[in-house]
Amino acid sequence: MTVRSAVRMTAVAEAANVSQSVVSKVLNERPGVSAEVRRRVLDAVRATGYRWRPRGPRHGSVEVVFGCAGSAVNAPLIRGLSTGLRSLGYVLTVRHAEGDPRWLDALLAHRPSGVVLVLSPVPPVVTERLAHARIPVVVLDTIGDAPAGMNAIGATQWRGGAMAARHLTGLGHERIALVSGPLELTCCRARFGGYLAALRDAGLRPDRELIRAEPFQAEPARRAAHALLDLWHPPTAFVTGNDLQGLGVIEACAERGLRVPSDVSVVGFDDIDAAGCAAPALTTVRQPFEDMAAETIRVLGAVTGEPDRAPIRLDMSVDLVVRKSTGPARRG
Repeated sequence: MTVRSAVRMTAVAEAANVSQSVVSKVLNERPGVSAEVRRRVLDAVRATGYRWRPRGPRHGSVEVVFGCAGSAVNAPLIRGLSTGLRSLGYVLTVRHAEGDPRWLDALLAHRPSGVVLVLSPVPPVVTERLAHARIPVVVLDTIGDAPAGMNAIGATQWRGGAMAARHLTGLGHERIALVSGPLELTCCRARFGGYLAALRDAGLRPDRELIRAEPFQAEPARRAAHALLDLWHPPTAFVTGNDLQGLGVIEACAERGLRVPSDVSVVGFDDIDAAGCAAPALTTVRQPFEDMAAETIRVLGAVTGEPDRAPIRLDMSVDLVVRKSTGPARRG
């Protein structure tokens, strides 16, 4: 924006009773301003005779940085981010940090209007350099490890673990295994806590023999399921750390001639596209990825132009999606 008249932006801000950063947002059609404030600013512009050079139709770009290029959750996140940004006139650029040590230099050279990080963990150097560049940042936190002091949108991970286990105890299961993701991750520890609380609420004593931590992949979960099913007193149900692990457990059951859910029940986590297409369709805890992405854009707009405001951190509620992979515990 370039001023071409004697009237300064401060006059517009005073007339509209807002800050100069809000005036700049309105004139450059950036998000984060209510309709009523936008109207006041435009009225003040007309009243003062302030002139500015508006930007072209492209208002800027927002970069989303994924730590894992092949994650099944990337697609719904991109859908949600694209929808929100398109309505605001921004362009979404996707960047993958995995295997690219120079991604941060390239991002800073591009000077995006905002950045969404889907990284876990977020390296301190990333936090420091983005803050120094005064680029608005929101962590879209599907894992639960966003650094303190950063804007972050996450989900209610503890509640999700509790919902999955309570669903199974409500079906009469007492030997409920947990095939978790890596317990050094905050989300996995939170879900583990919810699982333990649900068992205790049902009067069940957690059995360490039934708890395994594995990578978020189908094959390690398949192997873990075989080991658990080899126990003298095997589980009749599984809570898993994500849907890929849930599908791996279902595969292990099929290899042993066990029917899901007649013999064994399985609950996943995330509700990726493949969960509803599995045979049987996977009962899972749904993370609202598209809604989380939309909320990320709202927060990004709220913090744009206000680098010193307190960080915004929100956890959005998960839901249980009951499909065909869970049923009553078998008797005898």
